[in-house]
Amino acid sequence: MNTVRCGYRPMFPSFYNEVMERVADPNSEVVYKPAANVSEDDKKYTIELILPGFEKQEITMKLERDLLTISAGREKKESDVRYTRTEFGFNAKYSRSFIVPENIDSDGINAEYRNGILIVSIPKKEADKPLTKEIIIA
Repeated sequence: MNTVRCGYRPMFPSFYNEVMERVADPNSEVVYKPAANVSEDDKKYTIELILPGFEKQEITMKLERDLLTISAGREKKESDVRYTRTEFGFNAKYSRSFIVPENIDSDGINAEYRNGILIVSIPKKEADKPLTKEIIIA
């Protein structure tokens, strides 16, 4: 079972979210939902996704039909450190999906990862020019 948690925490988290989820299944895989900024201009859509502490080789992107999924993670390592509170995890999985519109150029998608932020550029297709034809009336 995957537990989805936001990459940010509310000011006063509920008792259930902080304690009961871990008590219910301490071995469940935690999948964090990283914070994102999405913007658009005339030529492209841009997604900025916070993925701190990862190498770019640990990040994957997959486009299936109209769903872009970005994931990051590494193999879980056993550690002697026992945290009393964790707000991010280097051994956890991060995943976020975005529905993309039909007017994108899927071959032109590119991404750059620097300073813990993944910047994905999704170009728009050029709009088809309407066909204008003068018709002579006989």
